[in-house]
Amino acid sequence: MLAAGVLLLAAAAVVVLLAPDRLGLADRSPVAQLVALRGLVACLLVGGAVLLVGAVAGWRQVAGRAGVRRPGWRLPLALAAVLVLGAAAQGAVVVGRGVDGSGPGPAADGELVVLSFNTFGVVDVDDLTALVEQQDADLVVLAETSASTARAVARALTDSGRPTTALAADSESTRVDGVALLVRDSLGGYTQSSAGLPATELGTFAAVRAGEEPAAGAGAEAVRRPATAPAPDVVVAAHTRAPSAESSMPDWRAHAAGIAEVCRSTPGAIVAGDLNATLDHPGLDDLGPCVDAAAEVGAAGLGTWPADVPRVLAAPIDHVLVDGRAWRVTAFGVLDRVGASDHRPVVAHLARR
Repeated sequence: MLAAGVLLLAAAAVVVLLAPDRLGLADRSPVAQLVALRGLVACLLVGGAVLLVGAVAGWRQVAGRAGVRRPGWRLPLALAAVLVLGAAAQGAVVVGRGVDGSGPGPAADGELVVLSFNTFGVVDVDDLTALVEQQDADLVVLAETSASTARAVARALTDSGRPTTALAADSESTRVDGVALLVRDSLGGYTQSSAGLPATELGTFAAVRAGEEPAAGAGAEAVRRPATAPAPDVVVAAHTRAPSAESSMPDWRAHAAGIAEVCRSTPGAIVAGDLNATLDHPGLDDLGPCVDAAAEVGAAGLGTWPADVPRVLAAPIDHVLVDGRAWRVTAFGVLDRVGASDHRPVVAHLARR
């Protein structure tokens, strides 16, 4: 009976980690945190199976030398098999969502390039400027980035022949910088608004197109791609609460659901930033007409945090969400680590439908 109970408990834990949404547990601690790290969970399950088999083998050797009864293999091997099967299932989910790490490549004529990066407040102006230029980005959402840094990057880009405007909103927390948005001037003018957005207190805001025509003269000549990128009507630069403690869980649930609803209900919207949630979590698990750019092109199995582990082991919590009725995702990439940030940047290429 004890052996059966242990196996049943292990199997239940594996099922919960595999499909927590079916059991209503995807937004409950500690499942919410673990399911965000499916690749790491798979490795831990395999490691647990190896340690279990190794421990039993060692125990049997010691028991044999001591002349006492050696433990049997039936339960340990059955338990190890459950753990390995659980790891395989987790790996299948990651691979099924896509692990294409080839990167987006150069943008085509008429495509909009959206870059999103949580800089952790530690990436300097030169590195950010180089990243934007390297990706040829039209819109850049920078979570945990001060307004002064964003303005300095915009000036550097403008001086290099890429006229750019910086918009920013402060965080209410003294420990975390706010959110910034860099807009290439050739897209036209944008004004900031917080109407209808979840109050994340971390600087989330919307940029609403003011209706100006793309800048003429030097700005238009500086665009590398011959055809001007299509300008979205609404861009939401987002940073939502993380499920870092039990006390933060209610806000985390509300923020993830609120941001997803903004994307669902705003025609033509682009929502980008550190959403601190994956496609397994309520809110992002059902986006309706909105789509996740990574999922659209088979790269949603690659994670962005923490940046010091391989992408397949990291949590995919940085997103570009778009209204699938207005935008077609042509490419997506999780980029190499930049500076000392604990997040990797992501970039999406979009074309108008």
